[in-house]
Amino acid sequence: MNRSKSEAAQTVNGTISAISARWHTLTLGAVYGAAFCFLTLAVVNVWAAYDGAVALTRFLLLFAGVLAMLAAPWLGGRLSLRTTARMIGLLSSLLVSGVAALYGLQRFGEATWLPLLFSDNQVAQFLAIALPVMTAAFMLAVRERWWGLVAVGALALLLGVAALVLTGSRGAWLGVAGATLVASYLWLRTWLRRRTLRRTAAVWLLDGAMLLVTVMSVTVYLLVVVSPALDAWLGVSAQGGSAFSRIDLWRNSLPLIEDYFFTGSGLGTAAMVYATYAYLLHVPYLFHAHNFYLQVGLEQGVPALLAWLLMIGAVVGYAAPLLRFADQMGRVLVIGGMAAVAAGLVHGLFEAELYFSVLAPLVFFAPATLLWSAAAVAEPLMEAAENGATWKLTPLAGVVLGFGLPLALVIALPGAPARWAANLGAVLQTRVELSLYHRPEWSFQDQVRRQAWQHLAPAESQFATAMQLDPLQPTAHRRIGEILLARGELERAQAHLTAAYVVAPYDRATRQMLGEVLALRGDVTGALQMWRGLDVSQGQLMVREWWYQAFGQPEQAERFSHAVQTFQRTK
Repeated sequence: MNRSKSEAAQTVNGTISAISARWHTLTLGAVYGAAFCFLTLAVVNVWAAYDGAVALTRFLLLFAGVLAMLAAPWLGGRLSLRTTARMIGLLSSLLVSGVAALYGLQRFGEATWLPLLFSDNQVAQFLAIALPVMTAAFMLAVRERWWGLVAVGALALLLGVAALVLTGSRGAWLGVAGATLVASYLWLRTWLRRRTLRRTAAVWLLDGAMLLVTVMSVTVYLLVVVSPALDAWLGVSAQGGSAFSRIDLWRNSLPLIEDYFFTGSGLGTAAMVYATYAYLLHVPYLFHAHNFYLQVGLEQGVPALLAWLLMIGAVVGYAAPLLRFADQMGRVLVIGGMAAVAAGLVHGLFEAELYFSVLAPLVFFAPATLLWSAAAVAEPLMEAAENGATWKLTPLAGVVLGFGLPLALVIALPGAPARWAANLGAVLQTRVELSLYHRPEWSFQDQVRRQAWQHLAPAESQFATAMQLDPLQPTAHRRIGEILLARGELERAQAHLTAAYVVAPYDRATRQMLGEVLALRGDVTGALQMWRGLDVSQGQLMVREWWYQAFGQPEQAERFSHAVQTFQRTK
């Protein structure tokens, strides 16, 4: 009887190993496929950018980060788990202590010799990602009595926490809180699951609670961003400071992401794209989105953002099932990597400066570490698994899935042909206008639209095609209206801007420009209605007043000045 039970248990464990092996090869293939998709689209992002040199530099940074991540599972599969734990502990400790020490010297005025200065947000974002990994490695060093690594890790922890406090980043602490929650959940869940082959009521309850917390948190965040009414009710923006400016920035980023939906605006273009097409300024104002997901969506497009999310999802999918089969060392490393990924995902909701900077490869530290740890745990499992023909096809299926799914999703969306034509028109317009526009040769972008009109003909043709495919296409209407307004064709500009406003009344650029047209045509009441609630604290209306005084007709300039003065009195 005992022998039959033992044989049954071995059969069950063998079945789990075979299924797990297929799942691991599928998810690892998906990681590679999504990464290849992300890099392929990054080449498109270089093409879309108006400054090719800047875009190429950004591409090389991203390429280095992706390459390091893709090398991690290969490395983990060739090193023992103990060697992996030692190397991850040493690497993370050196990185954390090095960044923290240099940042501390910089903060206290002792590092003016550095060729690269760290910002508070860059340091905070990296530390939020790296500290969970380092903490896990430190715990293992103490348990295994690796005293040299314990000493290095203790110093790194002390420096890292002190530097994180110095940054004053609330988003980083939210990331650390998220990492702590995920690590606690995974440890408790693994402990419960290893006690039985079936999911108990306690496991179901724990999973449900974690899912509920995650869904509620993300839902509230998204609703606050997209709904000014809920934001006002909760009083988030009313707190002022970064809460107000960032939520306003995130809302203003959404129409730009729609403009460059497939290709992105191009790597390294965010500053002037924001200034020119969202805030209607002639100089840079904001250099990045202060949100990782919006930053990727703006400069690299929605397909690249989906590829990134699929890549991270596949990394987690590759690592998570290993928690049931790993020993204690493997569990600690994998949970540390999962917590680091969680910290990066949470902090990414509030910051993008690390990704925007020359330190961009460090964004891939968490998924690379998780893949490295998981591969070291998975290698014995893979060797013991079945080696059938169906398994050999699984990695290829994963690569195809990872590469093709992000592209298929965006192509399948309703209105894709019109959106593509509008996207292409926006890229052509941006490349012409921002490659020609330089101060002080040009005082306003409108000069380019008026004086170099022939260069914008291809972009206008794409916008016309988009409107033929979809008469309500907002990007095409707004961009055409913008060009016509610069040329003084007010009646046609008003028609297109009105059409854009009907579809997307939340877009600040549309509202400001439609208000301008109404003011120029003598409708002060209509202009004030369009401008009411807009943030024009950066002198947007003053800049536009200068334009009309320098290049407009005298009576139009007078009407616009009167409307601006009336608006300022009624604010």
